[in-house]
Amino acid sequence: MTQHQVALAIAQEFFAGFEARNPEAVGNTLTDDASIIIKLDLAGTPNPWYAFEGKDHVLAYIASVAAKFDRVEFLDKEWTVANDGTAVFLQTNGDILSTAENLDYKNVYVFKVELVDGKVKRVLEYANPVTYANLGITNSEAEDAAQAG
Repeated sequence: MTQHQVALAIAQEFFAGFEARNPEAVGNTLTDDASIIIKLDLAGTPNPWYAFEGKDHVLAYIASVAAKFDRVEFLDKEWTVANDGTAVFLQTNGDILSTAENLDYKNVYVFKVELVDGKVKRVLEYANPVTYANLGITNSEAEDAAQAG
């Protein structure tokens, strides 16, 4: 496999675990110091809205998504691998459902997945924060911690 194919396979494995709402599967793709940064702040400031720092915090976030939503699907995926194979970009449409809350959450995403030594080091997420905020879902413990910094 080429470096580009390896990078794409790792990013696809990460998102397969995310869509399966499976922290263990996601964890298999991560470095110990991995992070997920949700870049677009609801307040419109240049600071990230959420910063999940470290593998444990990232996995707590994935677990909170699994607890909140019955379905997490990323549709119409368009993958782009950086020339040097150290990053993969995903443009996708989210189709996320919570039957308990009777919420159907749809958003447009761009993710940048940064890779180091065959693992996911950092994920940058770009999506409309207003769309999520309008759902009115209370933050999980992991999300509260990600905003505290």
